[in-house]
Amino acid sequence: MRAARRFERVFRPRRERGVALLIALILVALAAILATKLTFDGWIERRRTISIIATEQAFHFGMGAEALAADVLTQSMQGVQVGANGQSSANGTANGAAGTAGTNTGTGTTPTQSGSANQVNLAQAWAQPTQPMPISPDDNPEGEPIGVLQGAIEDMQGRFNLNNLAHVVAQNGQIIQDPQPLQQFQRLLVAVGLEPKWAGIARDWIDADDQPGEPDGAEDSVYTSQTPPYRTGNWPMMSPSELMNMPGFGADRYRKIAPYVTALPTATAKINICTAPAQVLQSFAENLGSDYTPELLASERKNGCFPDKQTFANVLGPTVAAQMATMYSDSSTYFRLTTRVTLGTTEFTLYSLLYRTPGGKVTPLLRTFGTF
Repeated sequence: MRAARRFERVFRPRRERGVALLIALILVALAAILATKLTFDGWIERRRTISIIATEQAFHFGMGAEALAADVLTQSMQGVQVGANGQSSANGTANGAAGTAGTNTGTGTTPTQSGSANQVNLAQAWAQPTQPMPISPDDNPEGEPIGVLQGAIEDMQGRFNLNNLAHVVAQNGQIIQDPQPLQQFQRLLVAVGLEPKWAGIARDWIDADDQPGEPDGAEDSVYTSQTPPYRTGNWPMMSPSELMNMPGFGADRYRKIAPYVTALPTATAKINICTAPAQVLQSFAENLGSDYTPELLASERKNGCFPDKQTFANVLGPTVAAQMATMYSDSSTYFRLTTRVTLGTTEFTLYSLLYRTPGGKVTPLLRTFGTF
């Protein structure tokens, strides 16, 4: 008994010291975990704040790019030569208003810069590639740039306007859907390797009624059977990406057709034949593939509009030209500005749909971030 008590007096302090050491280690570990979490949370919050500030700054730089693009478009309409990044030049005219008509070639006429007073073509300054513009800090304009800004303007009337599918005409005292845009879109789909049936489905997505207009048309009865169910738009498209709402269309088909279509806020937008890609020109009539190839257009448009309106009408033939006369032009009023801003690790893309009035005033109609 006495030996047991002696043993307890010897070993109890050691056991208690071991428990205390274990508790101390646990507390140190918890403190280290808490300190690490607080440090990480602070770093995340700091990075989030920096990113938000950079995004706000990039947006304002994008607004500045819109103002610069508006100035370039206005001066281009007035015949002022504009440099690569929007600076005015003393030499020449941007749209070639003083240009002269070219001589005949095997394909019609050479590109001209004369055309109509409001002609828009790819030889004008607005369409030229721009160099990245360094962004300097306000407090040190001569210091190291804090970022880079670059913009590009594209003529949206060089594309097929999907909302033209909703255009209506009067025939025999009745209002009917215009068949010409539908047929043109069918030919465009075929030209890019897609099925023509999607044209009728797209028109049903836009029109206001609930009756399928084509054998392959689709209205609410088709869309409400999807998972999850939804209904047709029955409204003009805001973006060509709405094509992917059509059941079975998918992203792969959209990537094929996206460079050739747009969604403008009108059902009567004319295609600018001076800026339209080969596939869009080929969609005006059957068997135009050999007349306008991408290689031919890239070569002939370096100096102005190609094809001009008269040459294009000759290629179409009198019958087709008369039918399609209201669907093409050599001028444009809708442009898209793509602005890319890099500030540190923040990359920001702004798409702006710009409308240029006949008087030359440029107004942004739509802004989207990251996609268009």
